[in-house]
Amino acid sequence: MEELYKEHILDHYRNPRNKGALLLFDIKQDGSNPSCGDTLVLYILFDASGRAKEVSFDGSGCAISQAGASLLTEKIKGMTKKELQKITPKDIYMLLGISSINPAREPCALLAYRALEKGLEQYQNHNSKKI
Repeated sequence: MEELYKEHILDHYRNPRNKGALLLFDIKQDGSNPSCGDTLVLYILFDASGRAKEVSFDGSGCAISQAGASLLTEKIKGMTKKELQKITPKDIYMLLGISSINPAREPCALLAYRALEKGLEQYQNHNSKKI
């Protein structure tokens, strides 16, 4: 079973889904892991009803960080802002197919999640000032 999960991660690393910058976006959030050099930018464009219409990421790093970003972008497409706010680190581990991770690798696995979390917070703060 562990080998299957390794292949799952490697597939998303070698063939990332939703990779590339969006020209139009509501959220553009950088993320980095200084301990190993992983970087990414998460992009989200919402439709008129507040659902994630387009989602992508760009960046480079280890298999876990890049696969995590690929898997997360697949999962969140079509979700509402409220649904996005309910995502947890446990959800990311489930997407990766792992139940636990070495603490040194945790920032890699959660890189895209942290960018999502920060991006949603900034989006909410920016848009609440307009009301």
